[in-house]
Amino acid sequence: METLRIAAGFEFGSACDPGRKRRARANQDTIDLVLPAPGEDRPPLLVVADGMGGYRGGAVAGQLVAQAVRETYLGSRPDADPAAVLRGGLQAAHSLVRQRGDQEVELESMGSTLVAAVLTQARIYVLNVGDSRAYLLRGREVHQVSQDHSWVAEQVRAGLLTPQQAQHHPKRNRLSMSISARRPDVQPHEAAMDLEPDDILVLCSDGLWGVVPEALIWASASELEPQAAADKLVALANANGGPDNISVIIARRHQPERRPPAADMDETNP
Repeated sequence: METLRIAAGFEFGSACDPGRKRRARANQDTIDLVLPAPGEDRPPLLVVADGMGGYRGGAVAGQLVAQAVRETYLGSRPDADPAAVLRGGLQAAHSLVRQRGDQEVELESMGSTLVAAVLTQARIYVLNVGDSRAYLLRGREVHQVSQDHSWVAEQVRAGLLTPQQAQHHPKRNRLSMSISARRPDVQPHEAAMDLEPDDILVLCSDGLWGVVPEALIWASASELEPQAAADKLVALANANGGPDNISVIIARRHQPERRPPAADMDETNP
């Protein structure tokens, strides 16, 4: 468990775990938080990348994607348009993955999802490719800000499957878009939303949202401090089998006088 991180008026928590069933293998998820130094006028950047393409290929792809987004962000002006910077980071990531795939035959099938967010004081900017997700928790509601690039998600949007059917469909892990060494171009989903005082942002891989219901994601992130909530959600995913690598980043406005966690949260302990 990490200590509480506070930067730019937000509190942050994060966790990345291989999951119960993949504990002996390389973790293909990569997370990154780029937080401003004291006095630096740069908004925070949050990144979750879920690699694929064999255990080595997936781990390499996820790391390359997170690295490219970070370097692009730090190479931009602090007052640059966040949406444009995220798009630039995605293109840099895709170029890096394709270049490495061309150089090493064993990596030619690698790829990665990406969900990244920039938090200003007034707005959040989100970009995603694949099925790693961004949720905005507002009041008692959970809003999925990202849009899954997957076969089942397309069927749901077309009205051919219900969300419940998609959750258990045998093709639920088939992506329609990813940052891939074999893909010539990538078309992300982008979103921007105004922030309200009590909003909470959650970024995660499918190793979390695929096994932990949104109601428990909301309860953990709303009632616990961000780092405790991130650790809690990883524990819940592992308690539900931990079939995949698990990643989560939580951001919440810093509220020093926030009330203590609700006593009944212990009921969700694995």
